[in-house]
Amino acid sequence: MENDQLIAIEVFCASYDVEYAFVESLQEHDLIETVIVGDARFLQVPQLNRIERIIRLHHELDINLEGIEAIQGLLSRIEHLDREIATLRNRLQFYEPGL
Repeated sequence: MENDQLIAIEVFCASYDVEYAFVESLQEHDLIETVIVGDARFLQVPQLNRIERIIRLHHELDINLEGIEAIQGLLSRIEHLDREIATLRNRLQFYEPGL
């Protein structure tokens, strides 16, 4: 991944007012992935929306990390099913153009 797609965890923590340990715990629970370049650890910019959602769930709704894991799993399944439905609709429209 290119360096312009990375943000230092320290910068992220300062910008979002979260503890470094919180980000580490997200990685330990496999909720996010970090990249190590040299001695520094970075977050991937494409993950920011996901991380922001996790922070809101944790801080605003007071959901623990295990609950967030369950929610993320369910959201992933929903996204997969949405893609599958779109694919099936496209196939059906091929055979039934009026639908």
